[in-house]
Amino acid sequence: MSACPSPIAVSPLRVASADPASDAMQDALRSHLARLRVLRPGLHMHADDVVDAQDFTASGELDAGLRIVVLLEGMVDVSYGPRRVALTSGEAVAGRTRPAGGRGAVVPRALMVSVAEPERFERRARRGAYARRVSVGVGAEWLEQLASASAPGMAAVEAFRRQHLAMHHWQPSTRITALAEQITHAPDLSAPLLHLYLESRALELVSEALASLAQHAPGPAPAPAPAPAPAHAALRLLPQEHRRIQALHAYLQRDEAMDASLDDLARQAGTNATTLQRHFRAVYGTTVFDFVRETRLQRARRSLEHDGLTVGQAALLAGYNSAANFATAYRRRFGMPPKLARARL
Repeated sequence: MSACPSPIAVSPLRVASADPASDAMQDALRSHLARLRVLRPGLHMHADDVVDAQDFTASGELDAGLRIVVLLEGMVDVSYGPRRVALTSGEAVAGRTRPAGGRGAVVPRALMVSVAEPERFERRARRGAYARRVSVGVGAEWLEQLASASAPGMAAVEAFRRQHLAMHHWQPSTRITALAEQITHAPDLSAPLLHLYLESRALELVSEALASLAQHAPGPAPAPAPAPAPAHAALRLLPQEHRRIQALHAYLQRDEAMDASLDDLARQAGTNATTLQRHFRAVYGTTVFDFVRETRLQRARRSLEHDGLTVGQAALLAGYNSAANFATAYRRRFGMPPKLARARL
């Protein structure tokens, strides 16, 4: 048995295997720990896309809160305390290996677990088993802050989270699936911009998952979940809220805002990150991250066309570590490679 210190909610991570740990298994464990991210106090995330190298069992202790698992493809075999759960997606039900192309549509699955008190967690891996999944953990204190806001649907969330090891299974919406896909295929961005990218998507994934829980709660049928806010929803903001979002919009176009975290921006707007995301989308029809990315790309374009920056320099200005990834994003946005913009000088 070996112990791998984990930086977040499953700690320490203990791994047991009947066979000595292979190099491939040790590499996989190091990679697993590297993908554990604390996005903010009370919100952490893990994304995996892996074929297990050998049979083993990993276990640890979970803090109180909610665990949301979106299985995009493959299978996972986990236990929360005495409750064992085997999640499978679509064509992976009968197979131990990564599904091959052409076997039919893969149907994602989602699971939410209430951990009302610290509890043991265990995952059983089988050699050759494949899983592509995103897990998001929400701490109890963070949930209590949400409950105090008296948001619609929070009564169902409160009732659920107070039931130790209560489970909610559902087929994730197209939006949740898209968010999980974006997390597992995150672009090669600078560290601050990548953190903002992942945090914004994790927050939206949690919001969508909690809405699903409220919709499936027993009792009187809940009101339909609201569609993404149209532009005219901005009219429902209070005047001071509207002014704060406008001020933030102006701030985001300044140099000092480029490396700000979502929490920094929320403080700048005098609100919390969840409300900031909702209000910003209501006023401007886009997320904070997408606006920052667009602003950076436009700035990089101007620098290429007027300041003589190289493509590599423009990539860094736009928040990309890879010039190739920047070129792909630039071509997708402006319909031509960045080297042609520089050629206009």
